Amino acid sequence: MSNLIKVAVIGAGMMGKNHLKTYKSLPGVELVGVYDIFEDAAKAAAEMFGIKAFASLEEVAQNVDAVSVVTTSVTHADVGEFFLKKGIHCLIEKPLATTEIECQRLIKAAKENNVTLLVGHIERFNPAVEQLSKILADTSKIRSLTAQRMSAASGRITDVDVAMDLMIHDVEVVQSLVKSKVVNVEAMSVKTKDKPEGKDYISALIQFENGVTANLTASRITQSRVRTLSVTTDENYIDMDFINQSINVCTQSRSPYMNAELPDWMKYGLKGCEEHLFIPSSQPLASEQTHFVNCILGKETPRITGENALEALKVIWEVQRKLGFLSSSEALKKAA
Repeated sequence: MSNLIKVAVIGAGMMGKNHLKTYKSLPGVELVGVYDIFEDAAKAAAEMFGIKAFASLEEVAQNVDAVSVVTTSVTHADVGEFFLKKGIHCLIEKPLATTEIECQRLIKAAKENNVTLLVGHIERFNPAVEQLSKILADTSKIRSLTAQRMSAASGRITDVDVAMDLMIHDVEVVQSLVKSKVVNVEAMSVKTKDKPEGKDYISALIQFENGVTANLTASRITQSRVRTLSVTTDENYIDMDFINQSINVCTQSRSPYMNAELPDWMKYGLKGCEEHLFIPSSQPLASEQTHFVNCILGKETPRITGENALEALKVIWEVQRKLGFLSSSEALKKAA
């Protein structure tokens, strides 16, 4: 491997172009090309960023050290496994794959070929989430979490329900904070005349082995863009905004009044404070790609492993099963 890590992006859609743009200015990286099954899309992206449009995955593999896989989720397993088995490091966008067997194939290929597999759950690189992780390092203090990820209809993703599209972000973040096994999942959906299947507004209640609960809501029919996570601990209440990259910490305590003439029941009152944390702003995709490069160089270990991504998927599959989006046989197939 040369001093510069040679990288290509597989997939020239909107998110693929975001990866290309960010790699182009990333230190320590040489962006060498792009591949897409649609030749015109690959050529247009290559011209935009002054790189090569590869004609095949084989040609990509001959010219790179690492790739970002930004294709449709049903292709992640085959595309990722192809590169991992050739000793090429992979950053694979979420979801990792579409079944547990596919996820295990990718995990196995990365281990057997001693290469990095990083899964693109980009919210883990939001500076507010990074700061929240530090605040909640003592996970025994967490009592409950509530996440809301809502917006109006979008043409960006239409082939999956809102749980797989949006809620999976919060599931993975919450699991990283709680660090306990999920023992139960319940789910409900909102059905409307226009959306009778209820796949665009879903709420899930997750219970963890250590007693923590998480209440998650994801929507594609809400006329406001909301991305928040609140945490109740035994010491404070923390409110985080993914969009604004902000955190507020609220604390209350009982303090004595210094007045001997007051009766005992009046000698204590609640004293509260709200702290607005300063969080240096950063671009999550740039942070994610920098982390990927550092993992390749052996400076860091993957923040979101294949195993982490699979655990998040298991929760989403259970949400889908509880709502009847998956039959029992389909659920078994995904978890087989």
